[in-house]
Amino acid sequence: MSDNNKQQGTSLGKRLALIGVAVAIIVIAHFLPTPEGLSYAGKMAIALMVSGIVLWVTEPVPMAISGLALMCLMPGFGIFPYNGTPGVWANFISNVIFFILASFGITSALLKTKIPTKIVFTLMHITKGNAKLTVLMFMIATAVISAFVSNLPCTALFAGIAMSSIIEVEQKNGTAKHAANLGKALMIGIAYASCMGGMITPAGSALNIMTLNMLGANAGFTISFLDWVIICAPIALILLVVCWLSVVFIFKTDRISEETMLAIEKSGASVGKLDGFDKKVLAILALMIVAWVASNWTGWDATAIAVAGLALFFLPGIDVLTWKEYIASVQWAIVLLIGCVQSIAGGIKEQGAASWLFGATVGKMAVSAFAVVAATAVALPLMRLIIPVGPALIAISLIPLAGMGPAMGVSAAVFAIIIAFNANTTFLLGVDSNNMMTFKHGQWKMGEFFKAGIAPTIAMMILHATILAPLVGLVGY
Repeated sequence: MSDNNKQQGTSLGKRLALIGVAVAIIVIAHFLPTPEGLSYAGKMAIALMVSGIVLWVTEPVPMAISGLALMCLMPGFGIFPYNGTPGVWANFISNVIFFILASFGITSALLKTKIPTKIVFTLMHITKGNAKLTVLMFMIATAVISAFVSNLPCTALFAGIAMSSIIEVEQKNGTAKHAANLGKALMIGIAYASCMGGMITPAGSALNIMTLNMLGANAGFTISFLDWVIICAPIALILLVVCWLSVVFIFKTDRISEETMLAIEKSGASVGKLDGFDKKVLAILALMIVAWVASNWTGWDATAIAVAGLALFFLPGIDVLTWKEYIASVQWAIVLLIGCVQSIAGGIKEQGAASWLFGATVGKMAVSAFAVVAATAVALPLMRLIIPVGPALIAISLIPLAGMGPAMGVSAAVFAIIIAFNANTTFLLGVDSNNMMTFKHGQWKMGEFFKAGIAPTIAMMILHATILAPLVGLVGY
């Protein structure tokens, strides 16, 4: 088997079969009668998205490659021309792409500093060996950093710190059972906390910006930085506590051994004080945060602020990042995939397929606004289990739900927030990319992850069904 096949983790025959399934979906859609109220182009736009979901979930080829291929098929089905506005290339590029490119640089700059490590060891000093509080403090530290940097590197960073500074040391000094439970609680808790922190601000995740961009395109308005914080922070913080309670209840922990605490104190002392480099990064991040919050009144663009902050890292005399470091930090697969999904989703909207989906399903149901919000709150976490690709979940669900809002008397912002939460994470599916950043350390099993995620999932459903709409109404949407 070639290295590429090994990387895909699937045999050549199975990979070809999966591609065949995706092609079959498109071919069958082509020959099926076009439903009343839907154009041929609209029907094929939906087929391309469904085909894409199959390819992105099973990944017989890299997700970005399959996305590019499907995007380039749109003109052949009359969905979009290659050029023009709207068009294939025009819909690929948006402020989301530039925000993602800036966010990778911001994350890289922060991870070069002592700041995350200093936060962890300061909080560890407070816990004084209490294992449950140690898990909580790690989760708080992860969430705070993740509110301003991408989830994946944030999870990778704190998982690495937890392994080297606590889990591996406790495995040597403590009991095997306690070390195992502490490892499970910390690693699962960090994965959850990264995503909840990422929901506190729009800057916490590229998927938040993608959601806001699509909300603006399909509902005619967006959510400001400060309003997002007012709406999402209470829900994210409540869920953070629920996640903590779930992992420490399921994975029983006692006190961390004295030997481990001494080793942690020694490691923390060796980090040293923040130096000039660290302070430069902190100052630039502080300026960006102030500008993001001020955008509620100034109208400044959140993406432009992120790009300006990125530029500051390269200025002579500041020199926080080199071009080589920045290029190495950019995850081009994510950039390309989100651009492709935006383009295909734009075709669904342009051809009226989103409106048709709404009219053919929920639009025919005489139900209350609360029932629709509650049904969405319950359905999206379940959909996330079969669509474990965040951008695809946003594209396929936000367009019809945004159209549903005015008809049902519910702000489209409510649905956008529910979708953003679920696009960023699943508490039940261990194979989600963010969760896999902790799974690779070998501390938990898939069944254990699912078990720990039941309570947070139920809590998220309840919070979205009950307090989300009032929070959205509080800020005037």
